[in-house]
Amino acid sequence: MRARYAATIGAIVIFALSMVLIYRVGRQLKEEYNSDAVEAVQSILVTTFAILISGFLVAVWRISGEVIEALGFLSITPEEGIKALVTFIVFAVAITVTRLTKRSIKYGSGRVAITPHQRELAHHAVQITILIPTLAFVIALWGIPVTNIFLGAGVLGIVLGFAARKTLSGILSGFVILFSRPFEVGDWIRIEDREGIVTNITVYNIQIRTFNEEHVMVPNDMITENEVVNYSKTNRLRVETVVGIDYGTDISRAARVAVGAMERVEEVAAQPPPDVIRQEFADSSVVLRLRYWITTPSIQQKWRAQNAVIEAVKDAFESENIKIPFPQRELTGREELGGLRIADGKSIDSQDEREAAIRPYRGAGAEVSEPVEEDVEQVRDDVDESITNPPADEDAVR
Repeated sequence: MRARYAATIGAIVIFALSMVLIYRVGRQLKEEYNSDAVEAVQSILVTTFAILISGFLVAVWRISGEVIEALGFLSITPEEGIKALVTFIVFAVAITVTRLTKRSIKYGSGRVAITPHQRELAHHAVQITILIPTLAFVIALWGIPVTNIFLGAGVLGIVLGFAARKTLSGILSGFVILFSRPFEVGDWIRIEDREGIVTNITVYNIQIRTFNEEHVMVPNDMITENEVVNYSKTNRLRVETVVGIDYGTDISRAARVAVGAMERVEEVAAQPPPDVIRQEFADSSVVLRLRYWITTPSIQQKWRAQNAVIEAVKDAFESENIKIPFPQRELTGREELGGLRIADGKSIDSQDEREAAIRPYRGAGAEVSEPVEEDVEQVRDDVDESITNPPADEDAVR
C-alpha cells in the first residue's frame, strides 16, 4: 500500500515538474520561434503526459475493473467504450493535425510567396482532406449502414436548411469567394456604401477596416449579391474632379488651362495624359469634368492628387482671369410688356406714389401705362416682398 501511495505521489510530482518545465522552456522558445507553433507543441506534450500519468495510476491502483464498471454504468459495453475512446482520439488527432497544418502554412508563407488568401484556401482544403477520411474511418469502426447515414443526412439537411439557411448561404458564398478570389487581404475595395481595406477573409464573412478606422464585418452572401469594386487590381486609377466656369468664358481656353495645370501636378501620372470633358450646362456655369490618373492606387494617393489638382486649377484660373461662378439668379422684365426700368437717385416717399409705382396689366397685348421710375432699393424691397408673399390672383394685385 505504501508503495502505491509513493508511486502516486511520485507521479503527481513528476507531472507537476513536467508542466513547469514545459511552460518555462516554452516561454524561452517563444522569443526565438513562432509563438503559435510553440503553444501547439506545449498542448501536445501536456496531453501526452496526462494520458501517460493517468494510465500509470490506473495500473498502480489496479482499477481497470472499476473503469469498466463505470463504462457499464453509462450503459455501454467495454467494446463500445473502446470504440468511443478511439473515436475521440481520432477526432482529437484530426483537429490537432489541422491546427498544426494551419501553423505550418502560416509559417511557410513567410518564406514562400503565398498570399493570405491562398493560405486561407490551403487551410480549408487541408481541413476537408482530413475530415473526410476521419468520418469514413469512424463510420466503418461503428459499422453504421451507409443507407441510414444518407437518410439521416437528408432529414438533418432539411431541418438545418430551414433553421440556418442564412448561415449556410454565407458558408457557400465564402467558398465561392475563396476560389474565385475577387479580392485579397490588403486590397482596397468598396461594397455598396462601405469602402476600406480588407483585413481578413473567412468562410463566414470578411472584415474591412474603413478609412474612419471602423472595423466592419460583411457577410459573404452580401458580397456575392452586390457589386464589389476592387481598386487594387490594377496599377493605376482614374480620378475625376468637376469645376464650373462662367458662361462668358471661352470653354476651349479654360480646358487648355486646366489641362496644363493638371500636367504640372506631381501626383498626376504623365501617361495617360489628363483631359477635360465638357459635361453639362448647369444653372450658373458650364461644368467641366477633369480626368487624370494616379499610379499605385491608395486612398492617401487619391486624396493627395485631388487636393493638388483643385489647388493648381484654381490658381491657374485666377491667373488667367477665368471666373468660377457661384450660384446666382438674374432678374429681368418681359420686353413685350415694357420691361422694368429703374432710375437711380429718386425716392418715393408718399403711399400714393408707391401704389402708382405698380400698375396692373390689362391683359395680354394691352398697352402699359407710362414707365415707372423708382428708387433702386425700393424696387428690390418690392420684388422681395412679392416673392415672399405672392398674391392669390390678379384681383389681389389690383
